[in-house]
Amino acid sequence: MRKGGRPNIIFLMLDTVSAQHLGVFGGPIRMSNLEKIAGSGTVYQNAIAPGTYTLTSHVSIFTGRRVSKIKSLTKNPVRNQNSSTDPLFLKNKYIGRNEPTLAARLSYLGYKTSMFSNNPFITASTGLAEGFSYTRNIFMENKLKYHRTTLRIIGNDFMRENLTSLACHVSSAIPQGSLDRLYLGMRGVLNRKVCNETGAYRMDQGAELTNRIVREYLSSSGSQGHFMFINYMEAHEGYPTTAITEERVSQDRWMYMSGMLDPSGVEVLKQAYAKRLAYLDSRIGRLMETLKEKGVLDNAVVVLASDHGQAFMEHGLLYHTLFPYQEISRVPLITARFESGRQTREPVRIEKPVSLSSLYGSIISLGYGKSDKINGEMLSGSGVFSDHTGMLDVWDIPLLRRLRKRSRHAERIYKTKMKYNMPASAFYKGQYKMIHYGGRMGRELYDLDSDPMEKENIIGSRRDVALSMLRDVSVA
Repeated sequence: MRKGGRPNIIFLMLDTVSAQHLGVFGGPIRMSNLEKIAGSGTVYQNAIAPGTYTLTSHVSIFTGRRVSKIKSLTKNPVRNQNSSTDPLFLKNKYIGRNEPTLAARLSYLGYKTSMFSNNPFITASTGLAEGFSYTRNIFMENKLKYHRTTLRIIGNDFMRENLTSLACHVSSAIPQGSLDRLYLGMRGVLNRKVCNETGAYRMDQGAELTNRIVREYLSSSGSQGHFMFINYMEAHEGYPTTAITEERVSQDRWMYMSGMLDPSGVEVLKQAYAKRLAYLDSRIGRLMETLKEKGVLDNAVVVLASDHGQAFMEHGLLYHTLFPYQEISRVPLITARFESGRQTREPVRIEKPVSLSSLYGSIISLGYGKSDKINGEMLSGSGVFSDHTGMLDVWDIPLLRRLRKRSRHAERIYKTKMKYNMPASAFYKGQYKMIHYGGRMGRELYDLDSDPMEKENIIGSRRDVALSMLRDVSVA
């Protein structure tokens, strides 16, 4: 250990950032502040998100458990809620009280543990704040008040079921052709309303306020002994499409995935995503300035990662909470060591696949003083997995089931949702990746060295590799 003692640990979670889009990892989007940190730090070329959406990935990162081993503790949306939360986000609690989370273990070691979240799922209500002594959920404090009504309708089972029954009753008197047009119109209205109420078209999704809150927190809590977890949501959908084109482009992923919208709209979404990443990069730069000014970087390890990626129809998928192809499962992971306010120059690139779940053990080693940087524990372990447990976006399934017989558009969206609402797990070994699906879809095998975009399923020609990986999975 260097004479500075145990380092501050700063974990920046860049929600919904896919590695393949970033210049650091060979993609087209430049993020200068991120690249500056990466240039003198450790870059994990093949870091894998343990899950395909926020909740599962974060539980895995905070506990070190594989996503497929995670069980919800309750499905009582009343027991977990308080006046600042909404039932849509409270269907499950994933981490119990006094569980030895990453934050809890560092807290036992004397760290001041703080969480600053822009994600509605990363709260005490879902259990993900367990172990943090100071928590601020910027989403709950600011955004929720603007769209509480919409989300309560979606999240409240009684209200949703009654509205579904009413909609189906009314629709029975509408001619089929008119019902199709009405259904699409209502989807468009709801999509635009949610985007407007949540501020989806704005460039900033809470980063500026988050940085200000972090500054205020550090002004009163000193410069040393910190474990800080900071979540940014700028890369998450919806996107500021008006920064690309005068018209607001639809952001309804199920209409794109079911082939009902012109795919050219996805390119606009992708360009707007790049705009958001550029803005996020500027906020990261401001945060690093604050950390340096407040003395936090006099002795610190900084971890930058994402909980999952984002698909833009590479495999017919849009956004995330879907099958773990590389655009969703491969995420950025960069670690950096700071001393006396400056980053130490130790440029390393690691090619071996690593799971973000293994950060758990490596960060705890920092806390115990066994190391002064993210160490080799990242490269140990019995396997690297990315698990898709099913979709969250199923609130309208009862309505679709009742409309599908009379609306061909409802039928197409229903079939598309059902196709992807099944479990799927990816397993990595060296250059190979196997995806195993639930149901009847079987397995896929890819050689990521020669086929990084997963275009050719080689399981038919490389059954020897597939069988070897299956044996490894059975003992992992």
